[in-house]
Amino acid sequence: MAVERRSHSKVDKLPPELREAINDAIVNKKMTYKEITKLINEAGHCISQKSVERYGKDFLTKLDRISTAKEQAKAILETSVGSKLEMAEATSTVAFNLLMDMITNAMTEDREVDKLTLEAIRTLATLERSAVSREKLRFEFDKGVSKAAAQVKKELSGELERHPEILARIAEIIDEVENELKGG
Repeated sequence: MAVERRSHSKVDKLPPELREAINDAIVNKKMTYKEITKLINEAGHCISQKSVERYGKDFLTKLDRISTAKEQAKAILETSVGSKLEMAEATSTVAFNLLMDMITNAMTEDREVDKLTLEAIRTLATLERSAVSREKLRFEFDKGVSKAAAQVKKELSGELERHPEILARIAEIIDEVENELKGG
């Protein structure tokens, strides 16, 4: 069984304004870890350089994961231009992939299933239910649009039977609006 690391570093317990300065220094490479450690100690907080280095490594890893997830969501949206895929679906897809990676890593590291992994599995199931609900809603919407378009055409045909050219043009417009609403 793998040894679990502490979930909160000593840096997490520092005042927010100091943590913000540390994060900025790490991200923008304004200071070395040695200089950051000195800054923290001079501010009256006792911390080792190793603690700062671990925090920096974890912080940059999280930042990288967030950046990767954003890029994936953006790529999904860009490759689906013209389809019905929305930001919620792109986000769900990225989250699904991240959760699957987390579960897979937990299994390949041959460690016991922890609370976090179980929560990831539950979240994965919730995402799947959400995707199914979205598809059902889309289907119902498309069905409703088609039914409404058919009803409007039926009512207009009775009113405009003496003007077939006007009826034909209105039917074309209704078809265009129907296709637009259905994402076609």
